Amino acid sequence: MLGIMIVFAAVMVASTARAADAAHGRRLAESHCAVCHKIAPGQHAELADSPPFEVIGRKYGFQEDALTYAIVGPHPKMNFSPQPGEARDIAAYISTLGR
Repeated sequence: MLGIMIVFAAVMVASTARAADAAHGRRLAESHCAVCHKIAPGQHAELADSPPFEVIGRKYGFQEDALTYAIVGPHPKMNFSPQPGEARDIAAYISTLGR
């Protein structure tokens, strides 16, 4: 638990250094996340047990900070370990799906 809190604190510090970039987040999602997740409306999901980004967004109220925290947290099957800025960008992209 302490490790997760430290990661979250690092993400928050890094997130204040620059604004999140939703377009970059979408590109990251297309190259790293779309293997398992449906990352955009109208797209088919690659793996049935991986939730679509819209579902993930709803779960966290499309709030960038909550999404960022979820992305940098441990994922049992995730084959991509985003850096804090990358996680923030992916979260910014996911938050756009709620608009």
